[in-house]
Amino acid sequence: MATKSTARKKSTTSTGTKKSTKSGTRRKKSPSKQQVFHDEVTLIVTIVVSILLILGLFNLGGVVGKFFDNLSFGLMGYLAYVFPFLLFCQVAFSIANRGNVYVRNKVIGFGLLCTCFCAGFHLVCYSYLHSSFLSFYSLCSKNHNGGGIIGAAVGNLLKSMFGVIGAAVILIAMMLILFMFISDKLLFAELKKYHKKRQKIRAEQRKYYEEMHGDEFEEEVDIEPYNVSYAREGGEPNKRKAKTVNFLQGLKQDQKPKKKVELSQVQELSDPKAEVPLKKEPVVGYPDPAMASDDIGEPVYESEMKQKFEKEPEQDKPQEVEPVLDFEITRMEEPEEMPFDEQEDLQVEPMGFEEANEIYQEESAPVIEEEKPTHTKKETKQENTSAETLEIHPDLEEKKEYVFPPINLLAKPKGSAKGMSDRELKETAVKLQKTLESFGVRVTITNVSCGPTVTRYELQPEQGVKVSKITGLADDIKLNLAAADVRIEAPIPGKAAVGIEVPNKVNTMVSFRDLIEGKEFKEFNSDIAFAVGKDIGGQTVVTDIAKMPHLLIAGATGSGKSVCINTLIMSILYKANPNDVKLIMVDPKVVELSVYNGIPHLLIPVVTDPKKASAALNWAVMEMTERYKKFAALGVRDIKGYNSKIKEMGYSNDPNIQKMPQIVIIVDELADLMMVAPGEVEDAICRLAQMARAAGLHLIIATQRPSVNVITGLIKANVPSRIAFSVSSAIDSRTILDGSGAEKLLGKGDMLFFPSGYPKPVRIQGAFISDREVSEVVEFLSKENEGHVTVNQELEGKITSAVSSEGGGHGGSDRDEYFIDAGKFIIEKDKASIGMLQRVFKVGFNRAARIMDQLNDAGVVGPEEGTKPRKVLMSMEEFEQYVDEYV
Repeated sequence: MATKSTARKKSTTSTGTKKSTKSGTRRKKSPSKQQVFHDEVTLIVTIVVSILLILGLFNLGGVVGKFFDNLSFGLMGYLAYVFPFLLFCQVAFSIANRGNVYVRNKVIGFGLLCTCFCAGFHLVCYSYLHSSFLSFYSLCSKNHNGGGIIGAAVGNLLKSMFGVIGAAVILIAMMLILFMFISDKLLFAELKKYHKKRQKIRAEQRKYYEEMHGDEFEEEVDIEPYNVSYAREGGEPNKRKAKTVNFLQGLKQDQKPKKKVELSQVQELSDPKAEVPLKKEPVVGYPDPAMASDDIGEPVYESEMKQKFEKEPEQDKPQEVEPVLDFEITRMEEPEEMPFDEQEDLQVEPMGFEEANEIYQEESAPVIEEEKPTHTKKETKQENTSAETLEIHPDLEEKKEYVFPPINLLAKPKGSAKGMSDRELKETAVKLQKTLESFGVRVTITNVSCGPTVTRYELQPEQGVKVSKITGLADDIKLNLAAADVRIEAPIPGKAAVGIEVPNKVNTMVSFRDLIEGKEFKEFNSDIAFAVGKDIGGQTVVTDIAKMPHLLIAGATGSGKSVCINTLIMSILYKANPNDVKLIMVDPKVVELSVYNGIPHLLIPVVTDPKKASAALNWAVMEMTERYKKFAALGVRDIKGYNSKIKEMGYSNDPNIQKMPQIVIIVDELADLMMVAPGEVEDAICRLAQMARAAGLHLIIATQRPSVNVITGLIKANVPSRIAFSVSSAIDSRTILDGSGAEKLLGKGDMLFFPSGYPKPVRIQGAFISDREVSEVVEFLSKENEGHVTVNQELEGKITSAVSSEGGGHGGSDRDEYFIDAGKFIIEKDKASIGMLQRVFKVGFNRAARIMDQLNDAGVVGPEEGTKPRKVLMSMEEFEQYVDEYV
């Protein structure tokens, strides 16, 4: 034991010695005050000596200056003119880098370089003279030339050994070596670098000349335009030889005999009035949500222009070769310009009324929900208040066949806009690639997708390049491309690439008529299909509302929400029979959805009163509960199984055993409902969103105020599908999508579509439908389907009485006399607490608490948050409007 303790003591002592040694070394590195004093004195003396040497050069230094002048010229000759500056620089440099061996070697090397210069000056001035060693001191001191005694010593030694020319060669070589040693510059490497730079400049000049005088070079290009008329007849379209990349389907393209044209004909593609011969193929909808973000648009073959010039061959260096653009350019099929741009009409054959009916009557069969979620067997509490329960029974009378609206009620698409040419797309791609390369990010452009409003450039970064480095350059890319805004999708789901979305110079419109005439919409197997629009690749996007199963639409004013809702409703009107799909529309803004009054799909007239809207939502909750009870009675799990069972049993006259229609509830402005009755509306929406999918009820909620007070956490958690239009900030975007991106949108239907099951939001240009088209379709349905339109007067009376009883219940003696004054005071102070009401209105705690609860029920303030003051939710104008309507 004693031995071990002794060893420990020794080790401890040695460790302490080592530590003290290290600390002592650190202390030695920091100069003491005495050392600093010596250094400063040395610098001052050096400055004085340098000044005296300079004065001696001009005979201004007296006897001492004359002495220093003779001494310097006698020692180093011509070098004496710059020696004062060299002396000060050498001393200062040595003091600043004291103890650095590398710097010390540099100083020694610089001294040897000065010696070589002195020897060179001696060979130039006195190589012919054979004299004694000390005589050169007098000559140089008197004549102020030569290399002094130092140059004479080295120069005469080299001259005696190698002769004058040989000595000169050796001195030049030594100067070059010493210069490279001091400056860390390699002579031949610098020459090589300069040569490469000149090569690159010549290559750019040659490329510019070829672009400016391309018609002087006749090159043959393999290209064959697409035969549109032949493809419409059902034949195999012509193919042309080109390199394409299809990321989703390995399509094998057959090659036909080549057709040779001159390069001047191909250059006409850059003319905005010339028609680009592009390959057109029918597009297909997303068969699977995982493929939503992939580019499944029709492949477009670019022209292969191989220009061969035998000028100044360059070395095969990958880093110096100009970027080779070998990618596919994908365009949307037959784009149309925005309504505000005037273009020529596109020749589209109108579809007759009878033809339209034949097409849509074949698709009028009910579509049943395919998913089978588990049924929650939980009894729900039913309130007896007439404001919360509304009885609505389906009409059991036999109606005549529903007449679908014809296609020719919709406006024909405008003339096709050419958009950006292939040449412009390639130039932008090259500029984008060079911009990233200037920041040290080397990428390869693999594909370009030209959509209706934006073009996506797909970049594949080199190995070792971080994705965050590309996303951090968004503002620099926007500056160099002179774009309004740039959105970066990094990475693109399902691809090893980064997508940079740049707005097009010419926006094109997506016509609603094009979507419903398309094969994707006609063959979509759902009565509640929704033609959303076209994605970046020009692919038509059609989705099933039943699989969402609930949708939240949000965005700033004027971004396209109302047009999107109109597109959704019109998709249902053109697809579904009113016996299979019913609609409940809530429109607190009164003017948005009231135009649809009179269509056979409406279960009740469009609800415009917020109190009636709350009652309608509560009826939907009761309807959901009743449907689940019927499911349990028949032993089925969802609406699909129920309707199949009823069909097997045969329809009965019993109102409780009838085929169930799917119900779509559309709320145009959630913010107004949350302001009037936040608790009831939020509870009803959450209950419907949690359980209504299997019962065939689906919610479509729209709002122009995407704040957490409107889109609460419970609503977001239970409404999985989202559509985000342009918003003002990334905070609003995160409220809608749980991520940024919507603040980069362009407006006018530009959206981020994020349905349930998609890995990331998909950018889509929504379809456009005008108010005139909506009015004509509604007018047609009202006239041709009068038997399907039913107005339940009894139901209207119940809603009116329910709202009036509810309004009376909240008024009169139940509301405190300080309610209005307290509301105005709280809104002015923008702070709400019970103690503040006690102090201002001189009331007790219980009365102040009741006033605060009444303000909370009215939506003026938010709920309690512990010890924090309540949030104020209303503005003064909104509160005054509330007082006028309900107090």
